[in-house]
Formats: sequence, structure tokens, C-alpha cells
Amino acid sequence: MNCSAFQIKTFKAYDGAEIHYVDVGSGQPMIYVCGFGSTIASQAPFIDAMRSRGRIIVLDQRAFGTTPAAGEMGVHQSARDVRALMEALELPHVVLYGYSMGAAVTFSYISQFGTAGLSKIILGDMSPKLINEGDWALGLYQGHYTRSMYEKDLELIRTDYKRFALIVAEGLLFQNSPQHARNFTGTADEIRARILNKRNDPIAQGLIQGMVDITEEHMAANYEYWSTMAGSDFRTVLPEIDVPALILYADPGSGYSPATAAYMKSQLPNAALMPIYGCTHMAASENPMQWRGCIAAFAYS
Repeated sequence: MNCSAFQIKTFKAYDGAEIHYVDVGSGQPMIYVCGFGSTIASQAPFIDAMRSRGRIIVLDQRAFGTTPAAGEMGVHQSARDVRALMEALELPHVVLYGYSMGAAVTFSYISQFGTAGLSKIILGDMSPKLINEGDWALGLYQGHYTRSMYEKDLELIRTDYKRFALIVAEGLLFQNSPQHARNFTGTADEIRARILNKRNDPIAQGLIQGMVDITEEHMAANYEYWSTMAGSDFRTVLPEIDVPALILYADPGSGYSPATAAYMKSQLPNAALMPIYGCTHMAASENPMQWRGCIAAFAYS
């Protein structure tokens, strides 16, 4: 299944940019904000599964999928686009679900708009602060992503994007393995071979394809997405989330540790934890039945 199975619609953002989205199903609306590099097309199986349970709305963020690059980009702009979408569709109360980078968009939405218009939120396998520094060790790669790695990433996005993307993919595909966090050795082809030598399944192949086989326009935009996601600190936002929240996380995980999810629960006034056992950051694909079931039960109840 791909995005051609759904009618692609368009709304105008606050700055006039045209953003593409799908809106299927009926009943309680849930807006799903995808992760880094994900699109309506890549999330078609999830959209199709949700449409029988309730109303599901998914936008292609700027430069992703069917939406062209335009104006400012990054997680803060995506948050404003989500708000504009809610207003365009005249949605008074929505469930906002953000997975991975989409959770950073959710954090940014709350920092800008509070919980206005939100009935519930769902946070999928994410940390409020990715860079580990000082006494903070609950960020990306289970405490092993440093500021120097972040700065190296920004350099690579501009000079050798495919190598950057494969380094990211390698760090997400293996359970509880800090040694995979940022292995900068090797060319892009060598890193791809290294990954597939250890894990050559449809999930690994799909992640690599989705991260690497993108347009030059998308590659350029990803500098803004990565810098605003990985460079932000949303920890002060957590206590402001005064609506019911579900925190989904992979255990043992790869991108983030279970301790990160526990920390977030401790900071949110009304949150529940839901582990997806035996999975990496790709838990939504590795155990889709449990992942989707948890989301549907929480969002549409």
C-alpha cells in the first residue's frame, strides 16, 4: 500500500505554504506526526490500520513526501503547521501523536501553544533532550550521543548526507548496543554493507531506503530538521502537558533507554507508560500489532 490509496489534500499554513495531508476514517480525530524522513507513503499501513478504529490525519512535513520545501523548516515550523491544520479542519479537540521526531514536534507545539485543542497526546520512543551533557544522560543512543557528535552530524548532513543517514540508521537498528551509536568509520557503501551484514531484513532495508533514497531538496531540509530536533531541550515543557498522555517506548531499545520513558512519566502530571518488549527504535515496525493496538485503545477510547 502507498499514499495513492488515500486522497491527498492540501491546506495553507500560516505563511501561505501548501502542506499536503490525508484525512481518513471517522469519529475521534488523531493527528499523527511522523518521524525523521517518514512520509504518508511510508506510513500507509499504519494509516490503513487506524482508519477502521477512528479518524486519522497525517501530514507530509515540509520537503517530506508530497509536500514541497517552502519557507522555514524544522520541528518548530512543523508544530505551527499542525496548529494551522487543526484550525483549517476546525478541530476543537484532537489526539496528537508524535513518533520519534514527531514527538519533538509535539513538544514544540506545547511550548508554543500549550495544550490548546488537545484532548490527549501520545509520545513514541523519544527523549525531550537528545544531546547528553552535564548530568543529563537520558538522550539519544541511550546516553551516548554527545554535543561533538551532534556537531559532526550537522557537518555531514551538508557534506556527505548519505553517510550521515546510514550512520543514524546503524544506531537505531540494534538493541541496547551503544557501540553502534555513532560509528563514523567507512564510506557510505561500507556502512550500508556493515549494517546489512548484521541485519538484513525488510525493516533494515526499508529504513536505509527511506533515509538515503531522497531528493536533494529533502537532504538540504534535513539539516533544519536535525538541528532543531537534536539541538533543542524540551525538558521544561513536560510539566506543562496537562492532558492524558501515553508514552510508548522500546525495551531494551536502541535510540533511547527505558529510563528515558520513566523520566518523562515522572515529569508529566497524567501519563501512562507502555513498553514494547524485545524491540529497537523500530518497534512500530517490529511489533506493529501491539504498537497499533496500544495507540488505538488510548486514542479512540
